[in-house]
Amino acid sequence: MAPASRRRRRSDTEDGDDDEDRYQNRSQATAVDSPKRQRLRLEPNATDGATDDESHARGVNGTSSSADADNGFQPGAIIRVSVENFVTYEKAEFLPGPHLNMVVGPNGTGKSSLVCAICLGLGYSPKHLGRAGSVKEFVKHGKDTATIEIELQKRPKDRRNYVIKVQIRREQNTQKWWMNGKETNHKTVQTLMRKLKIQVDNLCQFLPQDRVVEFAACTPVDLLHETLRAAAPQEMLDWQKELQDLHKDKKELAEAVGTDTETLKNLENRQQGLQADVDRILEREEIQEQIKNLQSALVLSKYNEARTKYQDARERKKNAENSLRRLERESGPSLEAVNDKQVYAQRIDGAISARKTAMKTAEDAAKKLARDVSTATENLKLFESRLESEHKAFDGKKRELAQSKSKITSLQADLRNRPEEFNPSEFNQKIRGEEHTLRELDGERRELSTNHAEVKARGRALNVQIKEVEQNVESFETQQGQQLNFMKRNFPELAAGWDWIQQHKDEFEKEVFGPPMISCSIKDERYSDQVQSLLQGDDFTCFTAQTKNDYRKLTDQLYRVQSLSVVIRTCAQPYSVFQRPVGADEAADMGLDGFAIDFLEGPEPVLAMLCAEKRLHQSGVSLRDHGDAQYDRLVKSGKVNSWAAGSQSFTVRRRREYGPQAMTAITRPIQPGKFWTSQPVDSQEKQELNKRLVELNGERDVLKAEFRDQQGKLQAIDDQKATIEDTIARLKSEKNTLQKEYQKWQSLPEKIESEERSKAAHEQALREIRKRMIEIRYEWDEAVVSRAELVLRHKEAIEKIRKAHHGVLEAEIRRIEAYSDIVGLKARNADIMEKLETERQALQVAIEEADRARQEGRQLSEAVEQIIAAEPDKHELFGQLCENKSPDDVANEISAEEAKLECIHAANPNVVREFEKRAQEIVRLTRKMANSSEKLQSLTESVEDLMAKWEPRLDQLVSRINDAFAYNFEQISCAGEVRVHKAEDFDAWALDIMVRFRENETLQQLTAHRQSGGERAVSTIFFLMALQSMAQSPFRVVDEINQGMDPRNERMVHERMVEIACREHSSQYFLITPKLLTGLRYDPKMRVLCIASGEHMPREGRKLDFKRCLKIQKSLMAAAA
Repeated sequence: MAPASRRRRRSDTEDGDDDEDRYQNRSQATAVDSPKRQRLRLEPNATDGATDDESHARGVNGTSSSADADNGFQPGAIIRVSVENFVTYEKAEFLPGPHLNMVVGPNGTGKSSLVCAICLGLGYSPKHLGRAGSVKEFVKHGKDTATIEIELQKRPKDRRNYVIKVQIRREQNTQKWWMNGKETNHKTVQTLMRKLKIQVDNLCQFLPQDRVVEFAACTPVDLLHETLRAAAPQEMLDWQKELQDLHKDKKELAEAVGTDTETLKNLENRQQGLQADVDRILEREEIQEQIKNLQSALVLSKYNEARTKYQDARERKKNAENSLRRLERESGPSLEAVNDKQVYAQRIDGAISARKTAMKTAEDAAKKLARDVSTATENLKLFESRLESEHKAFDGKKRELAQSKSKITSLQADLRNRPEEFNPSEFNQKIRGEEHTLRELDGERRELSTNHAEVKARGRALNVQIKEVEQNVESFETQQGQQLNFMKRNFPELAAGWDWIQQHKDEFEKEVFGPPMISCSIKDERYSDQVQSLLQGDDFTCFTAQTKNDYRKLTDQLYRVQSLSVVIRTCAQPYSVFQRPVGADEAADMGLDGFAIDFLEGPEPVLAMLCAEKRLHQSGVSLRDHGDAQYDRLVKSGKVNSWAAGSQSFTVRRRREYGPQAMTAITRPIQPGKFWTSQPVDSQEKQELNKRLVELNGERDVLKAEFRDQQGKLQAIDDQKATIEDTIARLKSEKNTLQKEYQKWQSLPEKIESEERSKAAHEQALREIRKRMIEIRYEWDEAVVSRAELVLRHKEAIEKIRKAHHGVLEAEIRRIEAYSDIVGLKARNADIMEKLETERQALQVAIEEADRARQEGRQLSEAVEQIIAAEPDKHELFGQLCENKSPDDVANEISAEEAKLECIHAANPNVVREFEKRAQEIVRLTRKMANSSEKLQSLTESVEDLMAKWEPRLDQLVSRINDAFAYNFEQISCAGEVRVHKAEDFDAWALDIMVRFRENETLQQLTAHRQSGGERAVSTIFFLMALQSMAQSPFRVVDEINQGMDPRNERMVHERMVEIACREHSSQYFLITPKLLTGLRYDPKMRVLCIASGEHMPREGRKLDFKRCLKIQKSLMAAAA
């Protein structure tokens, strides 16, 4: 597991390719005025509006070149790249040639930064670099923005070159674009890239260092597409896209036809199985329809029967009416007396009703008068209440008037008693004198306080110095103290950082540990040199934080705020997870006394950090030197790859991809350790510290005496001030008392005048109250008279009620007499009355029967109308069904049909609907399949026509690539082949790269795992070289493809690349490499961009002449020889 630690300062011992992964990349030109490192600036700054019309000479590595548009640059080729505050550059400019550009320089100088600038400057995402995930991470540390400017060769029809500029803002993580000096947007830049056929997103054209491994891992299907993008004309890509769409449509259509065929077959099979059920259901539906028709005919039959009944009832009613009229004519004279008496009785009933109404009216009037009398009584009570309130207000005003008169008399008496004269200036003069004395004392005290504070501060400073000297004296007695003194003398910035941590330890989430040189110690000093030999300088002088927040807080304070050069680390894993590779017994058998971590003691987080960073738990230690047998045993075990024995330390580095025997052993002599050692006490320094301590204690005694003297003077001044302040307070109190008495006497006339106004107001209020009381009494008298009138009217209303009640009683007596006479007359004509009653009842029965028949006929008529309206075409059928039939006959027919219906088994009622729906679906699918078959035939013909054009072109292209690829492999006695895998499914057509590196092997497909890293690199570069002559993109980039190659292959690859990339009409090529072999082939058309960087670079890049540097180097070598 990789250690989870972080570093903020580069170690002096770091080398290799990992430097570029830390954004320590450097370019051929650099940031001028950098506080850490100055680099070469090759060219003057280019303006945003640079065009082809502005021709100027540029110096490149001591030679001059021209930016002439006709100097071999293809449209879209890169003429110039300028960066500012980009990654580690402050300012840099690259001027590539039109053919092969070899960018060389040591690791960490910023070669890959050029690749990053090309990718981001042309509008592509950082994901194509395989590095940072957002553009803000490419802004130089400590800067807010970064700028990239790229000049591209124009097309023949264009007037000037394209100058694309982008500004990256760290805070917003955004980009701002310009084209030819005018602000534009990202979409416009992307459109231009497509027009110029620039393919930064194609691994066949743009292969950054961090994505080299992705090329071998690319699927053959994707490789075919990317190869066509890189080497084929646009029409082949269009044909491929069209073929993919046609094959996709054909595949989908064929699948749809197959699905429809299977669906049609299933539908037809299901239709045959349901035919018997459908026939039975149809027969059952016919019977149900007959029953429904008979039920409608039953209603019509009932209507006919009801109409016949109504006609008979109406005839009986007519006969009964004639019989009653005849009887009434015959008995008329006998019944006239009864009728007259009945009319008289009815008139009396009307009179009683009228008299009761009059009595009710009289009662209502009396009730209203009673309510009015009650209201008048309440009004009288209200007047009495108001009068009582006015009486109370009158008495209150009389008391207030008496009080005002008493106050006026008292104030007039006080006015006649004049107080003594008051002289305020005399008091003010005395108070000012005392205050002046007080201010003088304040000034004297301030001066003394200042001196007192200075003495106190000097005393505190002396105490700090004394404590520090005492601690230094005591530290001579302990190893940790000696280490602290050693750290302060030799690592002042480290000591300053440790002091700040000690002072702010409460601000951290967990404890922050000091450097291991003071926080750890050796258990057995005999092993000190061996253990220290396994560590480097930063390992002794780093701080250890336990949480991410503490780490961020510490880095922000020590790096950004204090600008200290210190190392801060953290480890997320506990100490317990770091286990020894072997047990103690096995380690002893290997000649080891233990592992380095066993001889260290200190805080567990610090020990865990050392294990994570330097693997001390896996590094063996021994006091005895190892012989060959012990050395071989340790190497063969493979469990311990680093150990220190006696006077030497050993490190074994293994390359597992090349087999168990592929390893490198490094042996170093062990130097005496500078840390964790007991050093002899410097007696002279200790004597000087003791002498300094005595001097400081003497100075402190003098300051104490001066402090006490000043404290006594301050106390005397404070006592004197207290006495004066008491005197000032007494004088002010006397002054205020006399001043208040005099001011009170002066205000008496105004108070007397105010009381006189109050007295007049009280007298006026008394007069108004008397007036209101008179008005209330007058209103009260009127209310008494009104109430008396209402009482008299109420008495008259009561009398009217009595008279009306007497009239009602008289009328009721007469009604009783009238009805008694009617009863007597009816008794004498009882026989006649009985006959009339019988005839009337007969008539009533006939009327009721006729009404019932009419009502029944009306209801049945409505039902018939509804039936006929619902099914008008069946009116004649219903008539035929009920013709000459009674309702019972029709009901019997319905019962017979229902019996037949019960004999037929009822099936699922949805079967018929499903049957009909399925029949429609069968027709629809049959038509659809016919249309699909025609479309499928048309698609097949289109695919065959297009394949006839595309496939030969593809075979020809791949054949050319294969010839070049195979030729390259023949030069290194290996074999290679590029072929198209023509699968049945067009989407699976792929490009297979087959390679063989050993004679006894067969061709094997290039993958990310089957071949070694060097073999994959050789295969990749050979394939890219095979595409060079057919490249569609105006430029290509390959970053450090030679990593892992042996010198022979690297030399051959270089020669082939120079030969191919420097041909006429070949596209621009960028080759990034950290190293060069001697005796390589070069071509006049290629350009070598040498990146120089370091601490002592000239501020102006033109001052760096590589020819002169080469002459100096040769002269030095000659002198040394």
